[in-house]
Amino acid sequence: MEALEGQRILITGATGLLGAPLTTYLAQSNEVHALARFSDPRVRDELESAGAHLIPIDLRSVDRSHIPEGLDYVIHAGAVLPSKGAEHSRSDTFEINVQATGRLMRLTPDVKGFVYCSSGSVYAYQGQRPMREDDPYGLHNNIPTYAASKIAAESLVEFLSRDQGTPTTIIRIFTVYGPTGGTVTSRIDLVAEGKEIALFPGGPNQQTPMYVDDAVELAERAAMLATVPPLVVNFAGSETASVQEYTKMGADILGVDVTYRESDTAYYPIWADVEKMHATLGHCRVGVAEGVRRIIEQRALRQTTSNIPG
Repeated sequence: MEALEGQRILITGATGLLGAPLTTYLAQSNEVHALARFSDPRVRDELESAGAHLIPIDLRSVDRSHIPEGLDYVIHAGAVLPSKGAEHSRSDTFEINVQATGRLMRLTPDVKGFVYCSSGSVYAYQGQRPMREDDPYGLHNNIPTYAASKIAAESLVEFLSRDQGTPTTIIRIFTVYGPTGGTVTSRIDLVAEGKEIALFPGGPNQQTPMYVDDAVELAERAAMLATVPPLVVNFAGSETASVQEYTKMGADILGVDVTYRESDTAYYPIWADVEKMHATLGHCRVGVAEGVRRIIEQRALRQTTSNIPG
């Protein structure tokens, strides 16, 4: 599939795990406007050096004056995440994750493609099988407020796509990770520090880890395939691996042992059926073993820098 070139693109959450590398990548061939709070001066400087036009604003304050004219695409990755307080304030979480999403779509009705970054946490637990796009909604354990906000936002995005004719793709992000963070990366760091890994009881804690390089490429394709009504697609790695498997991979590379403990408060395992993703967006190229090797090689980077979304 052809890449985006010469397009005017707005990316929100531009300093985040997906937003930052996506901004850098797309800015090579496009006019990219990066919207975030830019709490981390290092990330701000990196994106500015990559050629992005910075829009330093909180999502809840965005109005028409902040939206560049003549946009071709919007990739909306900005959100309050569970690790950044989504479970501590329902009002803030819904204001940013739901209401700000609606305002942004109302302000950009005529784009060629609007990508909404949702989450695999919108699914009800289905036990030991991967989640399909037609599975029922549910509130993920330990993060019900965040999950509810993503479910609400999906419904709002679908309504606005139909109502104003905005081509849209909803990507349900599962386990994206890379050198600067993500759940796989966090667990590998725990292994390196000799700490226990918490597991949800009842079987392998399966996941579909997606290395950030693949996430960037498939997010670009998601923008180009936007439709009315929205294309809804799982966004995950092409390879399934359990927490036990990939932490053992990391332990073997690091030359250490790994220990586990079962806990009812651990996140229940969710992983994606990626048949639809493969048919639409394509396949991932970085396997789990290769991804684990890469994040271990760059572990020193995480110890000397921070990745502050916003």
